[in-house]
Order: sequence, then structure tokens, then C-alpha cells
Amino acid sequence: MIRVSAVKIPKELWAQCLFWLCFFLFEWLNTGAYLDNFQQSLCQISVQLPLLIIAGYWHLLVTVRRFLLYGRMTAFWISLLAGLFVFGVLRRVVSYKWIYPLYYPFALEKPFWYAPKILAEAMQLHLVVALFVVVDLIRHALRQQQLSETYRREKVSAEYQLLQSQVQPHFLFNTLNNLTSVSIQQPDKMPNLLQRLAGLLSYQLHESHRDKVPLSKEIAYLKDYISLEQIRYGDRLDIQMNFNYLAGTTHVMVPPMLLLPFVENAFKHGAAQTEGPCWIQINLSLNDKRLIFSVENSVQTDAPVPFRSGLGLTNLKKRLEILFAGNYELVTMPEEGQFLAVLKFNIN
Repeated sequence: MIRVSAVKIPKELWAQCLFWLCFFLFEWLNTGAYLDNFQQSLCQISVQLPLLIIAGYWHLLVTVRRFLLYGRMTAFWISLLAGLFVFGVLRRVVSYKWIYPLYYPFALEKPFWYAPKILAEAMQLHLVVALFVVVDLIRHALRQQQLSETYRREKVSAEYQLLQSQVQPHFLFNTLNNLTSVSIQQPDKMPNLLQRLAGLLSYQLHESHRDKVPLSKEIAYLKDYISLEQIRYGDRLDIQMNFNYLAGTTHVMVPPMLLLPFVENAFKHGAAQTEGPCWIQINLSLNDKRLIFSVENSVQTDAPVPFRSGLGLTNLKKRLEILFAGNYELVTMPEEGQFLAVLKFNIN
């Protein structure tokens, strides 16, 4: 049994057919009403329409798409002027041989090569052709704009996913460095550390690929990471956490692992660079759908300023710009013996 599949007509062709149908109906009804003779109007437009369609596609496909859009201006002007002359003469043939003898015999008094008549025929025909070309170019431009916007979104999405994936090896690299130090100095704490690390990696595996996660999960992740670091530094690190938000607001969603670089840098440039007592203060609040997250830590006077350079900062700024497009605040305030970083953004 032979199956015949339906031929799929491109949307572009449907749009062009709709244009010619609308023009046919408009010209027929408008001229028919003006002449008070719809049969005569139908005959005239039926004879003229094929030449209009041929001229329309010549100028669209050749004059515009092949020459104008590719910057071939000499060929464009030749095609345009030749089209004006050739189709003007052909329109004169149609009128002189078929329309005038039936409806306007007095028009035959003028010779065929009467220049004003040929020019008038050419202008009338090309006004319709120009409208056809312009409508098609507008439709094409809108389509290209839609494709460009789709491409831009896909590109931004791919870039963001790449930046998001870079957080994981960066975090893992820092954590493994910490584990190396602890394994040498405090080997008895390694089982607990490895268990917490497994929990962090599980979060990264199952949640970090999402666009957004519940704020409660992100805070739990930060707490586990902080607990992992506290084991390393022991009593010499004083860390205070104040998460001022409603615990029941499960609908609050935030990008995953966006807050981690602040906490990582507080340890890396604060506690890790200090031999004696050190401190870190972490605050999170949610005011009128605006999340405010701040991390303040002690630093040695001669220590490098956090957030000045490095993968963490570069990655963070790029992610913020993609996520919020300038609609966020990132403030860093280095002072004598301490450093404060504040991030503000709308959760919507």
C-alpha cells in the first residue's frame, strides 16, 4: 500500500498567498463599487493579477534578496530600472490588447508606445509590487528578530550553565585543600568531614543544575559548608550567622550556589590568612521581596583584599549580570582589619 504524505507549505508562502488574496478582494470590490460593475472589475483584476505576481516575485527574489541585501548596488539598479520598463510595457500590452477593447475603446486612440501611458502603467503596477516587497521584508525582519532573540537567550543560557558548572570544581578545589590540611593535623576529624563533604556534593549533583532552588535549601547548604570549615579552624574562629527570614516561606526561590563565593572568600582571605583568633559574621534578610546578604570577616592588615581578583569574583559578577542584568547591588568595603561584602537583589 502506497502512502501519500501531505506536502508541507512553508509559512512564508502562506503569508504571500494571503497578501495576493487580500489584494485581489480589495481591488475587485473597491473598483467594482466605483464602477458599479463588479463583473467588469472581476475581469480586469483577473487579467492583471498574474503579471503583478510575476513582477512581485521578480523584484522580491532578484532585485531585493539577491542584489540589494548583498550590497550589489549596480545589479540592483539595473534590475529595478529594467523591471520598471519591462513590466510597464507588459502591463501596457495587457491593457491595450484585452482591457481597452472591451471596456475603454476610446483609449485605443493613443498609440501603443505612448510614453505617458507606459509610465503610468509601470507606476501603478510597481506601487502594488513595492507594497508586496515591503510587507514581506517586514515579516522577514520580525522573523529574524525573533530568531536573534532566541539565539541570544540560548547563548546566555549556555554561558550561565558554563559559569554555574565552574562553581563546582572551584568549590571542590578549595575544600580538598582544606581536607589535606586537616588530614595531616587532625586525622581523627576526617570521617566527619568526609560525611559532610558527601552531603555538599549531593546537593551540587541534584540541585545546582536547576535555575532556582528554595532559599531554605540554599541556607542549609551554606550551613553545612560552614560546619565543614569550622572543624578545620576550631575554637580560634568565631562565626556568627543571622538568617532573618521567615522559615515557612518555601516559595522563596534563589539561584543555587550564588551566595557561596562570599562565604568561601571570607574563609580564604580571613581565617585561612590568620594564625590567631578570627571572626566571620554572616547576615541574610528578606525585606519586601528584596534579599540582602552580607558577609563580614576579619583580615590581617597585610592580607590581599578579597574580591579583588580570581575565578570566584569573575564568575560571580558574570552570573549576577546574566541573572539580574544590572538590577542588583554588589558592594565591597575593605577597612582596617576587616572586610565587608554585601549583595542585594530582588527574588523575583
